[in-house]
Amino acid sequence: MLTGASAVAAGEAPRRIVSLSLCADQFVLAVADRDRIAAVSLLAGDPYLSPAASLAEGLPRHDGRAESVLMLKPDLVVTGGFTRRSTLEMLERLGVPVLKLPTASSLDDIPGQIEQLAAAVGASARGHALADRIRTQITPPPGRSRLTAALFRPGGDVPGGRSLITDMLARAGLQNIADHYAHGATGRVALEDLVLNPPDILVIDSRRSGHDSQGQALLDHPALAPVAGRMRPVEFPLRYWLCAGPGAVEGVPLLASAAQGGAP
Repeated sequence: MLTGASAVAAGEAPRRIVSLSLCADQFVLAVADRDRIAAVSLLAGDPYLSPAASLAEGLPRHDGRAESVLMLKPDLVVTGGFTRRSTLEMLERLGVPVLKLPTASSLDDIPGQIEQLAAAVGASARGHALADRIRTQITPPPGRSRLTAALFRPGGDVPGGRSLITDMLARAGLQNIADHYAHGATGRVALEDLVLNPPDILVIDSRRSGHDSQGQALLDHPALAPVAGRMRPVEFPLRYWLCAGPGAVEGVPLLASAAQGGAP
């Protein structure tokens, strides 16, 4: 959805594109000409959070405030998840052209969003090629997954069955059974319950060196060692499923490899 009064002449591709959020960064960096990207978000270069961190190297970054974005004189602002609502409202109120990419509910939504952005930035051919490649990559494996899996995060967070995480696990050949563990309004599970009824694969994605916390220490609990040979912990980088974008597609084969015993 494109809002705002366009400052770009009809038929002319925008020349000063600003990505407003971590999720929008992925799409812009994958599709837009580099010399047309005026700035990306402050988090775009964080390799812990962004799978496109290497592509963001050398590009200007902004802090997400409307004033900072306006100083860049954008002729197109692209937004997705993790966007400051106040910034977006201010930009729209001032007539800045804004392309809103809705949050994808599955990997199947990503190719269409790539083509939508590509058309808006004058890179339709590149967008179609990338979208077609992704459609081929995200074909789910045949048959029902035999290995079960659950993602366990610091503090006992176990994301449930209706999520991008479930979609990625399924395409990596794994069945997410997190809903078997998480109960109540918090959606959290006691470590003891997880250990008593272990999945085949326990996915851990929130370990970060140099950031100690009680929740982090819980991930190192001896009880999370393989339980009677029935549960195997697998480390998977958080950045690949923070956003439903091109990075999530890249993460699926890495997740499948890790689940089969390879390095993520």
